Amino acid sequence: YAWGYDELKPLSKRGDNNWGGMSVTLVDSLDTLYLMGLNDEFNDAIDYIETSLTYNNANTVSVFETTIRVLGGLLSAYDLSKKAVLLNKAIELGQILLPAFDTRLGIPMSQVNVKTRRGVSSWSGDSAILSELGSLQIEFRNLGYYTNDKSYESKAMKPLHVMHAKNPPHGLYPIKVSISDGSFTDSQITFGALGDSFYEYLLKVWLQGNRRENWLREMYDKAVNGIIEVLLQTTDPNGYVFLADYNGRSLNRKMDHLACFMAGVLALGAYTDPLGFDSERAQRDLAIGKALMYTCYQMYHITASGISAEYVEFPKNSNSDISIPSHVSFYILRPEVAESLFVLGQITKDPIYREWSWEIYQAINKHCKTDSNTFGALRNVQNPKQGLDDRMESFFIAETLKYLYLAQDPDHPIDLLNFVFNTEAHPTRIFDDSHTPYEIK
Repeated sequence: YAWGYDELKPLSKRGDNNWGGMSVTLVDSLDTLYLMGLNDEFNDAIDYIETSLTYNNANTVSVFETTIRVLGGLLSAYDLSKKAVLLNKAIELGQILLPAFDTRLGIPMSQVNVKTRRGVSSWSGDSAILSELGSLQIEFRNLGYYTNDKSYESKAMKPLHVMHAKNPPHGLYPIKVSISDGSFTDSQITFGALGDSFYEYLLKVWLQGNRRENWLREMYDKAVNGIIEVLLQTTDPNGYVFLADYNGRSLNRKMDHLACFMAGVLALGAYTDPLGFDSERAQRDLAIGKALMYTCYQMYHITASGISAEYVEFPKNSNSDISIPSHVSFYILRPEVAESLFVLGQITKDPIYREWSWEIYQAINKHCKTDSNTFGALRNVQNPKQGLDDRMESFFIAETLKYLYLAQDPDHPIDLLNFVFNTEAHPTRIFDDSHTPYEIK
């Protein structure tokens, strides 16, 4: 229904070019096809990219979304398959996106005009979003690594360099940063929307660089200590662990589905801790990751559909640990719980994570599938009879299905000590010693 379009509209059975006509779903799905052994479909997609993929139809695009979905998708598929057309298309896209970093401090503009090749601001004005400025590095470093062109890495790493110099209390960063002078323009701290993947990349960029850029690991470990000191809370009456939001004065006892990525990241950080996996710090972080994973599983388990809402609240002095505000009772096929279940399963070898993954897959298959075997966003996880929205985000195939599949596949090739996943679930190999570490002055 939507071959080559950005997104599938699963109910009206047509395509939608809502990302500028860059075949976003096709590119975002490449490595999923490859890892599932769907070779004919993968080769059909390569043929399409060779003959038809163009960036010329786009006007203004999100730097963050285009980087993690399209650039990340091309580079991961290239890493796995070594098809030259994928790298060539990635280079072309990288050149379009790179001018976003042409600001005084190197903090990127949030959008790029594809026609003029200039950065432009978006809804956040002169402020960059924390999760966006901090989640471009894996992709641009890969591009530099594969092309032997240092300019991609030096530009993409500058925002993390600027953030390192900020050294905020508890290692926790507010979600908005002035593009012009680097000051914080908001007090909100969250591991949900607008904050999340900044912290993920502190760990993963360190891993990607073969654990040689220790300033990144130090930022990550300081942030984890900050989680424990400021954000880590428990519910009434059963003591589920969650990460609250903080506005600089008080805590908000809510947690986004997005924040569930942190269960897997804490486990991965423990697994790769320089002090050793058996160290007190690593075992502390693993225990928190497992406890957070259990909460995130409960966010699915307690609903009528067996699927989590967009976010949940944890009322104090209540008979129920978790409540779902009615205005966020939808599920847009998000991947973060599937992601963390995969990572924890890989690291601990505990079969419970595979079982929970299967349970979640079955719920999605039951409630989000259409009569034409497509999938759409669920309007109400507490009342699935309300039906689906006519939208399937590209990350459903790129991330949700990939992680649910990998959790069940004992023979997949992705070893967490040899590969790193970007925040769109695109795995690429960790650098060898030929990569020069990015050191801060």
